[in-house]
Amino acid sequence: MEKNSNHCTNHNALAPPRSNILCWMLTKDRQHKTSVPIKPRTEFSAPAPLQTTRDKIKRQACGTLHIGPTEDYTFTSDDLTDLGEIGRGAFGTVNKMIFKKTSKEMAVKRIRSTVDENDQKQLLMDLEVVMKSYECKCIVQFYGALFKEGDCWICMELMDTSLDKFYKYIYDKKQQRIPETILAKITVATVYALNYLKEKLAIIHRDVKPSNILLNTNGDIKLCDFGISGQLVDSIAKTKDAG
Repeated sequence: MEKNSNHCTNHNALAPPRSNILCWMLTKDRQHKTSVPIKPRTEFSAPAPLQTTRDKIKRQACGTLHIGPTEDYTFTSDDLTDLGEIGRGAFGTVNKMIFKKTSKEMAVKRIRSTVDENDQKQLLMDLEVVMKSYECKCIVQFYGALFKEGDCWICMELMDTSLDKFYKYIYDKKQQRIPETILAKITVATVYALNYLKEKLAIIHRDVKPSNILLNTNGDIKLCDFGISGQLVDSIAKTKDAG
């Protein structure tokens, strides 16, 4: 059975201390708005023709890290310290890495050069969505991408766990239930992210599930994995042809 391929760390290794596993989110006084300001929908022009989906991915992978409002760095794989694998999927692996210049931890999705065209299209869709969603606090952040020996490395925000792992830890190991107050925060954050996608990008996620909802010990809740998202056309979700 494959490991969860999302960019979150192992729930046993980095779960919050046992004494406060339930309170770390309860005591976090964060207010999530239930809606986002609605602005006129952005019109996206058709992309210029490219030979393959991979050509377009290469144009996105410019070798620049953007990890803050004023922090941009040109980087290569030599600037990253690999701390080990934290996930694996059909596309490749996800590793926890540190950017040496700033000690910034991140999840790096390493996409094998041998993935087929359909997987490449899903990768591109995921990449395009996260790049355009940098203003949304409830969507995992994209830092940058590069190519190394034909493989694509995508650098993303590192989260501590996913909702499915958090649930299994609480329910199976602690023999407890997740309080409704926590579930309410998770629900509000998820709806906030979905509303942002719809109103700002005209996109519907189409794969919302516990493993695609990420959490951290700061009480942040973020949506990820937009590979099979659909473009809304006249309120109907259509799969976007990324090739």
